[in-house]
Amino acid sequence: MDVGDIKVFQRLNTGLNADTVEWCPLEGLQHLLLCGTYQLQEQDGSSAQSKNKAEQTRVGEVFVFGLDFKNQCLPQLEELSKLDLCGVLDIKWVDKRLEDKAVFGLVNAEGFCQLFAVDESFIAKEILKAKLTSHALGLSLGFSNPDIGNTYQVAASDSAGFLTLFDVEKDLTPVLSWHAHDYEAWITAFHKFDNNLVFTGGDDCRLKGWDTRDNSRPAFISKRHQMGVCSIQSHPFLENVFATGSYDEEILVWDRRSMKTPLTSANLGGGIWRIKWNPKNGASILTATMYNGTHIIDYKNSNDVCMPIVATHRDHNLAYGADWCQLYAHVIVILSLMPDGISTPQLCTTWSQALFGLNEDMML
Repeated sequence: MDVGDIKVFQRLNTGLNADTVEWCPLEGLQHLLLCGTYQLQEQDGSSAQSKNKAEQTRVGEVFVFGLDFKNQCLPQLEELSKLDLCGVLDIKWVDKRLEDKAVFGLVNAEGFCQLFAVDESFIAKEILKAKLTSHALGLSLGFSNPDIGNTYQVAASDSAGFLTLFDVEKDLTPVLSWHAHDYEAWITAFHKFDNNLVFTGGDDCRLKGWDTRDNSRPAFISKRHQMGVCSIQSHPFLENVFATGSYDEEILVWDRRSMKTPLTSANLGGGIWRIKWNPKNGASILTATMYNGTHIIDYKNSNDVCMPIVATHRDHNLAYGADWCQLYAHVIVILSLMPDGISTPQLCTTWSQALFGLNEDMML
């Protein structure tokens, strides 16, 4: 399939660097979309310590968008609210209502894990906040499955290579914290069907699985990726299957029972910053592939040596986020760095968010 099979419905300029996006999974609120932004601002320092080094400030925002179908045919995103924060590195919805409220979590550039509740006016308000490792940026977070187990936790990884588990139902009380990777721990995720298993990926090129009942050593370590591991997600329906992506441009699909060799793979020609399984059937994978755009991959046949690419979208410079809308299965959203030559004679860049439509063949 060619690029023409993906129809652009809308483009929005988010101002700051849009680096994380999530559609709401909760019944009745699946039209809501979160978008987190991050931007590094360097300012000349005036103190003695900063004469030789510029002070760095990381700013960010969280947008709450709503999806609406204008004239019952064209989907449009409308900004419902915006929250000014420091830089937002990752954002996730909680998969169940907490005290009858829609809640999401994020990690930020000041090294905090925060939970926010969205009220009836779609305004996000902070309800809990916990510190990660000192002097580290929060890079990723993932929630345990609320439908299994007796506790509900969130895992957060940081730029110092640490992983910290917090108890969501006990005001984000820290449960465990340990050094998981030698360099940045880019990504973490709970296994969807086993809350005792947490995955991590780091800039040390290691994919690791951790049994939270004994975190003294990893349950497994994979060195299959040749560069930093930056994306992990469990299959929505197959209990033992999960996928990983890396700066080495490969997406790998694994069976956790046999970690020596992946089930299948695909080379996408760019670092795979985010992986999103199709939540409706798990038969396809959406990726944000950084310098090589966005891809949709066919996973109907897990016996394929190399997974076929169903569609590619490349009319942007850098893709950092993507997600499937669970309310309308043919709608996806992509965060991307777009060229914009209007404001100056030279080619400059603005970060944008784009809404796309898929045809039935691409739905798989």
